[in-house]
Amino acid sequence: MEQEFLFNSRGIKVPLSKVSETDKAQNDLVLESVQQAKNLSAAHDDFKRTVFTYINNFIAEVGHKYGVEIGGKKGNITLTSYDGKSRIKVGIADNITFGPEILAAKELIDSVINELLDHVGEEAQLIKDIAQDAFETNKDGQYSKAKIMNLRSKYREGHKSDEWAAAMKALDDAFILSSTKTYVVFHEKDEWGKWHQIPLVSKSL
Repeated sequence: MEQEFLFNSRGIKVPLSKVSETDKAQNDLVLESVQQAKNLSAAHDDFKRTVFTYINNFIAEVGHKYGVEIGGKKGNITLTSYDGKSRIKVGIADNITFGPEILAAKELIDSVINELLDHVGEEAQLIKDIAQDAFETNKDGQYSKAKIMNLRSKYREGHKSDEWAAAMKALDDAFILSSTKTYVVFHEKDEWGKWHQIPLVSKSL
């Protein structure tokens, strides 16, 4: 049965006889295009899930061959074609934020720097400079995640003191993984040997 009315933006039924031909055409255009976009989005998600399944199965087969487990939830991997001109990169990207423990860590590190590292040698001065740089804030008052992670990983044993150990523990507690995003990226190499990403979303017109 042919539709006899449309709902307007206020949820009111409007008989088709009261709707202009332009509005009808616009309505059809929008609804059809949005449905196509939803179908493409669903197809894109299905494609990514299929690729992840294929890759996970491949990794499991390789691991089984050598009696080991490869990758895992936090594993990043790159698969390359035999001719080296195509590749797939799969990985996990964590969105990291800091909890209130970051303030305690800063106080403890400042204590070590101010009281224990003065005039103790070149290495101590290096740690002092790196620690102070790590806790500099940007124009929005935010700490640099990369710098603090570098301090936490490279200088975990930077000083043999209870204050420093407590500061590293506070840094551990301060890290919050607010979200985790799995990604898959496809590349091809051009005739000059440069990699180009194959976009899975439309480029600007």
